[in-house]
Amino acid sequence: MRRSLLLLVSPWWSLAAQTPEAAYSATVAPYLTRHCFGCHNPALKTAGLDLMKFRDPRAALAERDVWEKVAGKIRSGEMPPAPAARPDPAAAKAVERWAEAHVDSLDRKRRIDPGRVTARRLNRAEYNATVRDLLGVSFRPADDFPLDDSGYGFDNIGDVLSVNPALMEKYLAAADQLARAAIAAGPVPKAVVERYELERMGEPAQVVGDPEAPRITRRGSFLVRHRFSHAGDYEIRAYVRGRGRPEAAPSKLVIMAGGRQYEAFDVEPVVKGQNPRRMFECTVRMPPGDAEAGAAWLYPGPMVENKDRHNPAGPNMWVDAIEVRGPFARPDEPSPESRRRIFVCEPEPGRFDLDCARKILAAFLPRAWRRPVAEHELDRMMSFVALAQKEGDTFDQAIQLAVKAALVSPNFLFRIEREAGPGGAGAERALNDYELASRLSYFLWSSMPDEELFRLAAQKQLGRPAVLAAQVKRMLADGKSSALAENFGGQWLELRNLNQVSPDPRAFPDFDTDLREAMRRETTMFLAALLREDRPVLDLINGNYTFLNERLAGHYGIPGIEGRQFRRVELDGVQRSGVITQASVLTISSHPNRTSPVLRGIWILENFLASPPPAAPANVPQLKEAEIGKTMSLRQQMERHRADPNCAVCHTKMDQLGFGLENYDPVGRWRTRDGNFDIDPVGELPGGQKFTTPAEMKAILLEDKENFVRCLTEKLMTYALGRGLESYDKPVVRSIGKKVAANGYRISSMILEIVQSPPFRMRRGEEVRPTVAGAGGNR
Repeated sequence: MRRSLLLLVSPWWSLAAQTPEAAYSATVAPYLTRHCFGCHNPALKTAGLDLMKFRDPRAALAERDVWEKVAGKIRSGEMPPAPAARPDPAAAKAVERWAEAHVDSLDRKRRIDPGRVTARRLNRAEYNATVRDLLGVSFRPADDFPLDDSGYGFDNIGDVLSVNPALMEKYLAAADQLARAAIAAGPVPKAVVERYELERMGEPAQVVGDPEAPRITRRGSFLVRHRFSHAGDYEIRAYVRGRGRPEAAPSKLVIMAGGRQYEAFDVEPVVKGQNPRRMFECTVRMPPGDAEAGAAWLYPGPMVENKDRHNPAGPNMWVDAIEVRGPFARPDEPSPESRRRIFVCEPEPGRFDLDCARKILAAFLPRAWRRPVAEHELDRMMSFVALAQKEGDTFDQAIQLAVKAALVSPNFLFRIEREAGPGGAGAERALNDYELASRLSYFLWSSMPDEELFRLAAQKQLGRPAVLAAQVKRMLADGKSSALAENFGGQWLELRNLNQVSPDPRAFPDFDTDLREAMRRETTMFLAALLREDRPVLDLINGNYTFLNERLAGHYGIPGIEGRQFRRVELDGVQRSGVITQASVLTISSHPNRTSPVLRGIWILENFLASPPPAAPANVPQLKEAEIGKTMSLRQQMERHRADPNCAVCHTKMDQLGFGLENYDPVGRWRTRDGNFDIDPVGELPGGQKFTTPAEMKAILLEDKENFVRCLTEKLMTYALGRGLESYDKPVVRSIGKKVAANGYRISSMILEIVQSPPFRMRRGEEVRPTVAGAGGNR
């Protein structure tokens, strides 16, 4: 082993000891002559590239972008393509290293360009988390906003986060709800009653419950979308109809509101002669805004198939009406936490104290706008207080109006980085401490800075490397770092697509909402543990542990797991390890009725190897679906499809990775047969590496850990910066990869190196002003 390693690295050692010109002439030029000039010459110019013009070392050393592409193609094993003879691995690695070193040497001579980040508005997740931490409210107003546009795979990219009139209306409504909920100015209005009847509502909404709460069933349940006008107590009444046999066991009905399960009732079946209609009620505390409310039956529920309607086989009951009554004020209710966060002083009873109002806004605005506030800005917000006073409003109502105005200001809705650099437009500058605090908190928490970050920013200490490192460590240990697992991980691994996946119910009758949520929960908890325990990022490929409850463990065929609670489970690494073989990933990369080696291969190429294939050509012939699993295996059909030269270039790479996952069916269960055919997971990658099992395929990916680390770094940097990466970012990515490897591939090392990098801590010195209507970019 030691001898083979020496053989592999010795060409690179010899290159490192030579001048760039000598290294090129001795090692790179002969490699190009042997493996590249046959296609990349002046006559053919395959892919528009003529490498023969670089036979002169001086011409070669003057080029940058070509060598960056050459390094990538050699690294991925795509060049030279089959059926050309495979180059010696040591020689290929030496050329790859030379190309990377040459690009780095040219980049070191270039002026640092940290890039430009467009002023970003808060996306839906960031808005909800920010108002939670700013005001202490528990509801999520942004859930009612339009979906955010995405760019480069993420929904926090400044160039695509536009604001249109419809969204502005949502902002105004949300600010009004938030200000009223936070301050509770004035009396609770008179209670009203709204009634919803099943006959008039049509098909009831899909019932979705907490995956760790008792399972609920759609049949016989009734949930409605209700607008709760004010914060307060509401009575929810459920009217139940139906009869059943007296010996039937009672069914359990639960009152629900805002996605939570409240009081549960045992509902006994009634028999002929008894009133078939009964009422069950529960009092719930609700914030203002739209939310689902109603009642649902706990699984399996009382609805059964009845062949004889005069002699039902069991209880047959359903919710046929819902009433929502309220709001009702609670007697002697203490000030909510949100009020205490805003009111740093209280005026004397009956007095409209402008000095107190100014103190309140002077404390609130820097937190809401995440930076110090100038006197003229404070004066403007005080004008809303004066306006309310002139209209005869109370002191609380005046503060409520000013808070609402602050929440619709661009200073709240956008993350604006000000201060032009001394060199004018295009000059680079370091972020000030408040800007750095916001970049850090929205990267790791998807929310505003906390008091410690604000304190360090005020002291101008946050930019010190040791302080910044300590804050990264503290923030990753905080529970709010789960937002990084949910928002970065959910988009990088495409978990959000689980909501759009609908496996064929005839082929997979056990797939339901509970299983879907369990799949999502497993992967999210895996990512959260990676962050919380500071695990190596390589665990994402082959970590021999996961998080399961009874439902998902049964789906995997893993015995001994009971109950709805998720718990850490150690794996043997044969069938499952890392995230690639988790059911969430396998399900989103399948068709509804069969697996897709193409989709699964593309998923790995894009998300683990940073090597997405080009778009498919027009008029691609479709597979003969009716034959799959019957007269031909899926693999045989794909091989026939790949025989087309127009398809072979991309499919050779995609399909082989996908075939390595064929032991998993469209919902991620292990299998050894597909229809009439045995599963054949054997594959060979473009670099010549062969595998016969999914575990062997992942072992090959693990050997190429440098490429995976580069891919993950690029994804995480894109998310952290809120912009796509450019060519001038590539040296930073490579540098981070080397430092992460030196630190045992720990996830904290990757995050800290990103936070310490020039693209994160600097920006070009132009002032960016957001536009309200029509702002946006590429979609």
